[in-house]
Amino acid sequence: MHQELHIFEEETPVFWGLAILVCTAGGTYLLSGTFVSMDWNLLNIQQIGALVLFLISFWGIFKLSEPKYHFAFHFESEILVIDIQKGTHLLKTLKLPAQEIDALRFSPEYPRLPKEALFDFSRSYHLMWRRKNEPSYQKVLSVESAQFTLKVDDIAKIMHFIQQRVPDIYIPPEQSDFFNL
Repeated sequence: MHQELHIFEEETPVFWGLAILVCTAGGTYLLSGTFVSMDWNLLNIQQIGALVLFLISFWGIFKLSEPKYHFAFHFESEILVIDIQKGTHLLKTLKLPAQEIDALRFSPEYPRLPKEALFDFSRSYHLMWRRKNEPSYQKVLSVESAQFTLKVDDIAKIMHFIQQRVPDIYIPPEQSDFFNL
């Protein structure tokens, strides 16, 4: 039986949607009436401003249409295989020996500040693993020069998927209780 877990990056680019709307409307407003007036000038400040606003709009469209990350987890024998794709393009394949995974946890990239939102509202949490007989944790999904966001629920699904195959893995009690692992 070949089980796989697929996790898709989820991001709501509200900023770029708003930037596209505002910059396109602003650029259109600045250009209204420009080409029908008798004193048309190529280097008018309004035309340059409109051009800048349209360039920001086009950059926003590019950012909105950028493909998202897709992570496919499966086991081959006793090896955890993680295929990392961006859109349909395979970026890399990570392989972790299952018998060497001693512990899993999710933790923030940086320590939490006082009165910071709970983890389910944070964008900086990562799935971490610890190799047997080593004190430090490292990221499971390490992609060079990439910034992606996984929901904490997705991280819990990955932890549950690995725990099904490696039942004696250590997960901190507060995290395993919270997600019923």
